[in-house]
Amino acid sequence: MIARSAFAYHGVVFFKESCMNQRAAFSRELLAELPQWEASGWISPEQAALLRARYALPVQHRGQWWQMVLSLFAALCVGAGVIALFAANWAALSRPVRVALSLTPLVLSQAALFFACWRRAASAVWREGSALLVTLAVGAAIALIAQTYHVEENLPAFLRVWLLLTLPLVYVARSWAVAFFAVLLTHIFGAHGYSSVFSQWEYLGYVAAFLPWLWWQRQRGQFYGAQTGVWRTFAALHSVVFALTLCLNGRNVSFLSAWVCLSAFYLASRTLLPAWRNVMALLSKIALAVLLLFSADFSMRNDFVDFLLADLRLLTVSGVLLLFAACRWRRLDLWDVLFVASGIAVYLLARQGVHLRYGGAWPWLPTIFITGLGLWRARLDLDRSLFAVNSALIWVLMALFLRFVGDNMPLWIKGLVFIIAGLAFFIVNLHLARRPRPTGVSA
Repeated sequence: MIARSAFAYHGVVFFKESCMNQRAAFSRELLAELPQWEASGWISPEQAALLRARYALPVQHRGQWWQMVLSLFAALCVGAGVIALFAANWAALSRPVRVALSLTPLVLSQAALFFACWRRAASAVWREGSALLVTLAVGAAIALIAQTYHVEENLPAFLRVWLLLTLPLVYVARSWAVAFFAVLLTHIFGAHGYSSVFSQWEYLGYVAAFLPWLWWQRQRGQFYGAQTGVWRTFAALHSVVFALTLCLNGRNVSFLSAWVCLSAFYLASRTLLPAWRNVMALLSKIALAVLLLFSADFSMRNDFVDFLLADLRLLTVSGVLLLFAACRWRRLDLWDVLFVASGIAVYLLARQGVHLRYGGAWPWLPTIFITGLGLWRARLDLDRSLFAVNSALIWVLMALFLRFVGDNMPLWIKGLVFIIAGLAFFIVNLHLARRPRPTGVSA
């Protein structure tokens, strides 16, 4: 009943938000035009002042996020305290009393959520705090009732029930706190729920259940602007942890399977946002670079057909992401394609036995790839951003540093190379700083 009422109420709220977004957009355009109208003499200063007062945009309170964080912390403390009180006297209670006490926090937290959705819909503090309380109460009720009736311990089954009851709450309460908590449960399930083929594909279903949530949050107009950072953090953490979980838990994981999976994530995320503020692409790029630098430590025995048949989940996810990137190929650079192709080239050379013939010189081939790509990236960004150029040069230095640390060269050679690289880095930065830059190019 609470869920139906909340859904009906949020339908009305969503319609009101759409109308408010249209009015806010009109107000912003009008306020931007008023100075020109006033300077042209089309309206008097008194009329301009009246219009500014009439169509003034609402002031956003900066302290709301701090209040929400404190309320979430309070909700966690209250939930932990209630569980501790129950645990202290649990053995002395009868079975009916235990069941009643297990369900009491759930009923009270649902009442608080209903009040927040009905009477405090505009308050993120009320909504986030009460929704997180319901989530914790659901998990506590499941665990306590299972313990009361001596249900056999089964972590994947416990996480499955908790997730199925928590995922609808993400959409009903529009709660980022519950979304982050549900993602945590999802990836814990993905790490432990591989007892059957069904649970392996079930993990992919739970991950995909958050995609409509991310899309819906992007459609909320002016309300999305205040939570852009939260949206990007959620998407980046969710996607990167999913990629790592998929690779680590895959069967017969080799260099090729890990490279294809991470490359698919990199190319797909690269088409979503510009490179300089794309956390997903940055983390995927770093993971690929480390994998390429230390490719000699990975298995190169699996051929391509074995990789395709080893784990259909990896194949499905990688295929969907690569198809998504192919549909948006205009957002990719040639650099991105060659970066991904460098790992395939290393794999093909290793399959031909090159790493066995050249021995200690083989690990330097990926390092040369990374260094060349970094210098090329610096050249591409030379007229765009000094920060991007420095980032590419740091990429090169880190590749050399990791390779020298893992190599058995004499220490004096390593020191000499580091000194030369540091001086070159300083000279390049000094030259770029003194170089006249076009107007409007950010530094």
